[in-house]
Amino acid sequence: MASVYACDNDYMTKKAYLSKSDFLKYLVCPQYLWLYKFKREVVPPDDDFVAKQRMKQGNEVEEWARKLYPDGKMVDEKFDEARTQTEKLVADGAKTIFQATVFTDSGLLVKADVFNFDEKSKSWEIREVKSSTKIKKDRFHIEDVAFQKAAFESAGYKIGKTYLVHLDKTYSRHGELSPRGLFEEEDVSEQVDKISPQIKTMADDALKMLKGTEEPKTCSCRLKSKTKHCPTFSYLNPDIPEYSVFNIARIAGKNLALLVDSEVYNVDEVSEDIKLSPIQRNQVNAAKTKQPIIDGGEIAKVLDELEFPLYFLDYETLNLALPIYQGHKPYQHVPFQYSLHVLPDHNAELEHYEFLDRVGKQPPEPELLENLTKQIGKTGNVIVWNKSFEIGRNKDMAETYSQYANFLNDLNDRVFDLMEVFSKQLFIHPGFMGSSSIKKVLPVMVPEFSYKEMDIQSGDVAAIRWYDATSGNVSKSQAEKTFDSLIKYCGLDTLAMVKIYEALKAV
Repeated sequence: MASVYACDNDYMTKKAYLSKSDFLKYLVCPQYLWLYKFKREVVPPDDDFVAKQRMKQGNEVEEWARKLYPDGKMVDEKFDEARTQTEKLVADGAKTIFQATVFTDSGLLVKADVFNFDEKSKSWEIREVKSSTKIKKDRFHIEDVAFQKAAFESAGYKIGKTYLVHLDKTYSRHGELSPRGLFEEEDVSEQVDKISPQIKTMADDALKMLKGTEEPKTCSCRLKSKTKHCPTFSYLNPDIPEYSVFNIARIAGKNLALLVDSEVYNVDEVSEDIKLSPIQRNQVNAAKTKQPIIDGGEIAKVLDELEFPLYFLDYETLNLALPIYQGHKPYQHVPFQYSLHVLPDHNAELEHYEFLDRVGKQPPEPELLENLTKQIGKTGNVIVWNKSFEIGRNKDMAETYSQYANFLNDLNDRVFDLMEVFSKQLFIHPGFMGSSSIKKVLPVMVPEFSYKEMDIQSGDVAAIRWYDATSGNVSKSQAEKTFDSLIKYCGLDTLAMVKIYEALKAV
């Protein structure tokens, strides 16, 4: 192996080194990376609570992946010391190294999750561990490995094959977790080699950019749809209003570029010359007139077809990377709570039922289902918001708990998705800002209801808080507070549907 280059410590003071995570930020948006490195205060913080849980899960997955290589040696130092420790392990004949590190004189800093020496090819293999169940293009998994290979080769290592090690979505836990069953290993050498020249060029470009002292003035995300905007888009594009052309449903490509090139950012300024789909044009017209577009006749027809009793149902679920319950798979959603509002008939008094597992030691589904079967009858529509989620959970539970399969399959046959009234544009309002999310629809349809003042405001937070409360990670008093917050949050989800349904009936 050639000697690894000496590190210029000036890179550390200038922050002009490029780590793997830095490079992935560069792929999202070069200007975002510059601000992250040199002006961190303008970068919106990730949701610390959720982000910490994701990081914790990622670390747990990586720890389990190491069990596949029992002879591996760990590099536990940082920067120069980590590089030196890696070199010593190599010199001492280690064949598998965890967190093997290179820090090149050009400024590339990389740690490999698993670094294996292949005796046959006399080369090192890189194995990148991911907590996902498949290779994800939007997470730049292949680019991630290609960057690692470029850095190690720049440091003088001969790199052979490259792999992605991820969770096997078909694995079902029975007994203790089994590392051999839990993970799937994919050879991505061909894909990595194909893009390696491009990755090396991009890494060089990123390093050059980081040596620049001038703050970027705009952002390349201006030509991307809203879901692909970087975290610093608003800071770098203060001229873009909160509700802009980027909010137009499925706007992308040529049409978006035409609007941006013409400096048309307000939705109500989009001209008739721009070719839009009917859904997009309706959204633009509502913004221009500042009036809702309502197909009252079709809404009445859809709602009149619903059969009473109406059961407004919502689940809260936990989906951990590593399954904690027997018979469950990685990331399988485990319903631990539901709220059920029941409207027995026209103008009847609203009923409410709820379930929340406050123990968490055993799978919560059996008790949840036992309660649900007593509260949902054999007739009447089940009203949900975004039916793919509730239907998916019912299918999962029917597979795991076959004694409830008939009940759950029957529920799915009776599901009505209230969201479709909005996603199919039977009711369009500029206040929705092109979204059919219940958190956008509710404040417009029923202004007196809101999630803003609630202790728990999202499903991700609900899941983490419940797990902490039932795992002994918080005090008993904190757990009780969490349970109260969960009841209120899930209860609002179903009550919100009731109130939106009533508002639609009044149209």
